[in-house]
Amino acid sequence: MKLNKNSVGIRLSAEQVYMWRALNDPRYYRRVKETIVTPPTEAEWADYSKAKEAHEFLLASPYFQDGGPNEGSSVEQPTPTREYIYAETHDEWMARCRELDSER
Repeated sequence: MKLNKNSVGIRLSAEQVYMWRALNDPRYYRRVKETIVTPPTEAEWADYSKAKEAHEFLLASPYFQDGGPNEGSSVEQPTPTREYIYAETHDEWMARCRELDSER
């Protein structure tokens, strides 16, 4: 029996590598000075209400197929948006991560 071996190479940016490393080692996270959380607006809630009503109408319609339990349709509530103010520039973050790499 002959065994075929295949491989694939992909290029990752330094940012991608350090973000993945941060999942296991929080020292690689980019430092955040402030997080600004903005709640959903009244207009977003109004749109959500309209979408929810339309979805309920469609679910009651014999002409609508939602794909069943595995691929069903839904209407998600609006969520707050987050804006991050970083405590270090991109270059400072990259330099700090490279220094952490040199310690490995």
